[in-house]
Amino acid sequence: MRHFQAFLNAHPELKTAFQHVSLGIEREGHRIKTNGDLARSPHPSAVDGSSDNKYIQRDFAESQLELVTPPVYSEEGVYHWLQAIHQVALRSLAEDELLWPSSMPPVLPEDDAIHVADLDKAEDVAYREYLVKAYGKKVQMISGIHFNFGFDQDLLEIFYQADDQGYASIKEFTTAFYLRLARNFLRYEWLIVYLFGATPSAHASFYNRAEDIFPHPIRSIRNSHLGYVNKKDVTYTYDNLPDYVEELEANVKDGRLIAEKEFYSNVRLRGAKQARGLLETGIKYLEFRLFDIQAEEAYGIGLDDIRFMKYFILYLVWADMDCQMPEVYQGYEMKLEVAEEETLQPTAYQEEGLSLLEGMTDMVESLGVSETLNPLIDSMRQRLLDPSLTPSGRLVTNNPTVDTWLANNLDRAKANKEAALTHPYLLGGFEDMELSTQILLADAIQQGLWIDILDRQDQLIALTYRDHTEYIKNANITGKDSLISYYLMGNKVVTKDLLQAAGFTVPKSQTFNSLDAAQSAAGVFVDKKVVVKPKSTNMGVGISIFKEGASQEGLREAFDIAFGYDDTVLVEEFAEGTEYRFFVLDSKCLAVLLRVPAFVKGDGQHSIRELVDLKNQDPKRGENHRTPLEKISLDRSAALVLEAYGYDFDSVPEADEIVPLRENSNISTGGDSIDVTDDMDPSYLELASQMAQALDVKVTGLDLMIRDRHQAAQADNYALIEANYNPMMMMHIYPAQGKGRRISKDLLAYLFPEKTFKD
Repeated sequence: MRHFQAFLNAHPELKTAFQHVSLGIEREGHRIKTNGDLARSPHPSAVDGSSDNKYIQRDFAESQLELVTPPVYSEEGVYHWLQAIHQVALRSLAEDELLWPSSMPPVLPEDDAIHVADLDKAEDVAYREYLVKAYGKKVQMISGIHFNFGFDQDLLEIFYQADDQGYASIKEFTTAFYLRLARNFLRYEWLIVYLFGATPSAHASFYNRAEDIFPHPIRSIRNSHLGYVNKKDVTYTYDNLPDYVEELEANVKDGRLIAEKEFYSNVRLRGAKQARGLLETGIKYLEFRLFDIQAEEAYGIGLDDIRFMKYFILYLVWADMDCQMPEVYQGYEMKLEVAEEETLQPTAYQEEGLSLLEGMTDMVESLGVSETLNPLIDSMRQRLLDPSLTPSGRLVTNNPTVDTWLANNLDRAKANKEAALTHPYLLGGFEDMELSTQILLADAIQQGLWIDILDRQDQLIALTYRDHTEYIKNANITGKDSLISYYLMGNKVVTKDLLQAAGFTVPKSQTFNSLDAAQSAAGVFVDKKVVVKPKSTNMGVGISIFKEGASQEGLREAFDIAFGYDDTVLVEEFAEGTEYRFFVLDSKCLAVLLRVPAFVKGDGQHSIRELVDLKNQDPKRGENHRTPLEKISLDRSAALVLEAYGYDFDSVPEADEIVPLRENSNISTGGDSIDVTDDMDPSYLELASQMAQALDVKVTGLDLMIRDRHQAAQADNYALIEANYNPMMMMHIYPAQGKGRRISKDLLAYLFPEKTFKD
C-alpha cells in the first residue's frame, strides 16, 4: 500500500489505531563521582548486572549504564517506565556517584583507566575490545538515546488486506512497510538532528587529535563525522530485506565489520538476533538511534520529545513518500552537514524542515489531535526559525565555556540524584499503585525480573525470570499460599481457635451475630478491659480497645462501629503488654515492629484537630498505604478514644501532653513504627514462625501482645491477638525509627529460589 493517508481518511475509524504504536526507550549514561570524575568502580553491586536484567544494563564501558524500558503503547507510559528505571538506577548508585546527564562524556582519564564493561558473556567483552582497536575508546564513550517504534500488528493486517501491491503474505507486506519507513526516516533524519542535537562541543580530553576540535560549536558531535560512523568501505541497502541481509553479512565476511551490530546506521531493523533471522521472522519494529540526551530533562528525554518523535515517524508513513536508496545516501550526507553546522546559524535546509512540519500539522488535524500536537509542532517550528531555541543553541548560550558546561552538568547530576532520593519509598510513574507494590516493582527492576502490570488498579502483576513466572497481588499475595489461608486469617474467631488448638496463647472472646444481641449483653463487659473487633478484618479497621475498662455508652458505640464492617463481632479480653507485629515469610520471622498508636503532642495553643492537621503534613504520611505512615483520621473511633480521656477534637491539650487518638497501634490508622527485630528475645521470633506453620501460611503478619520482649516467651507472658493476610511491608522497610528491613527483596528471593539476588 502506498497511499496510507487516503486509506485512513476513507476509514476514519482506524485513525486511533494508527496512533496506537509500541514505544520503547534506551538511555545510556556514565556514572561519575560527585567531583565530576568518571567513576572507575564496578557496576553497582545492588543491581543484577547479568544479561538477564533487561532494565539496567551496561553499554560499552563499565561506567556506562544503559536504562531500557519495555515496549509501551503510550507516550506517557514509556515516559513513566523511563522515570521508574532512572530512579531505581540512581538509588542503586554508591553514595558518592551520580549519573552524567549529557551525551558527550565528562572529563575522560587516560585510555588505560577506561574499562570496557565486565559482562557475563565473553563474546560481548571481546566485541568491545575489538571496538577499542577499530575506533579507540573515546568515541565509544559518547552516550545517547535509542527510540524503539512498532505498529500494532492488527492494523498492519488491515493495511495488508487492503493492499494492491501483490504481497504474498503479511510478513512480506510488513517487511516492505518497515523498510519504506526506514528509508524515509534516513532521508529526513537531519531534522531530528537539528531539533534535538545537544552536543555542540566536548571537553578536550574527548578528542584524539587537536585538529579534530571544531572551530565553532556545532549541533551534534554525536551525529558528526566524529561520532558513531562506519568506515567508508562499509556498504548497505534498505531496498529489500534479502539484499539488506546479504550486504550486511558480506561486510562481516570481508572484515569490514566484525559483527552485524557494528553497523552504525541510525535505523536498525528489529525482530531477530541476527539479520538473517529477519527473513524468517520478518521485521517486528524499528530502532532509531540518533537522539542526543537532553541534559535539561531529568531522564534524558522529555515527554514532549517522545510525543514529537512518535508523530514525526507517523508522518513519514502518512505522507505517502517512498524514498529510494539514492535519497537515503543523500539523507546521510545532509545529516552530517546539519550536525556540523554552526550552532547559532540557520540550517541550510530550513525550508524543507518547515515543509515537513507543515505536513505534520495537516496530519494531526486529520487525526483529531491538533489541540495537543499543534503547540508542540509550533515550538519545533520556532526552533527551525531561531537556532538559539534548539538544545544545542541553549547549551551554547548558557555555557560560554566548556568548564561552565561541565559545572552545570555536575549540578544537574546532583539535582537529579537528590530528587530520586527525596522519596525513596515512591516509584516514579507508578505512584498511583499501593506503596508496597511500588517497592516490590523497584526491587524487581533492580534485580532484573521482567514485569507485566496485569491490572494496575487491582495491584496485580506478573514477575518473570527466564521461564519462571509468579503472579502477585498487593505485593505479597502469591500462589505460594492457598486461597483458604486468606479466609482462615480473615476470620479472627477461626484464627484463634486454630492457634489455641495448636497450643498457643490467645485471649478469651465472645461472639455476637447481631447488633441487638451485642447491645443487650453490653452490661456484662462494663468496667472490664476488652477489645471489640469485627470477626473478619484486616489492618485494624473497626476495632475499639478499652484498656481502662469499658463504659456502657462506649461499648454501644464500639459495637456500632464494628458491625459497620462485619455481621459478626468479637468481644475479647484485653491482653496485657505491648503489641508487636511479626512479619513471617516461609516460616522465618524476618522483622518485628513496635507500633505506637496514633497520638498528638500538645503545645498549649493548638486544638487536637489542629495538631492532627499539623502532624499529617509530614511528607511521610499519606493515604491508601502509599507512604510509610498513614494520615490520622478524626473519625468516630478517634472521638471515642478522646471521650475516654475527657477530650474532644476542639480540646487544647497542655504543652508536651501526649493525647492518644487510637488504642490499637495499626500503622494504617495513623500509628508510628519502630523496628525492634534485634531487640526482641529470639524465642518470640521462633514462636511467630511456629504460629505461621500452624496456620499453614507462607506470608503473614502476626500481632502479639508481649509483657516484656526481653524475657523468653512463656504461656502466660504473651498472647496472639491477630493474624493478617497481605501484611504491610513498607512499615518494616521504612520504619519511623530503627533499621529498615528490605523484606520485599526477601519475598522475591523466596519466589525465585533459582536466582541469585544482590544485596
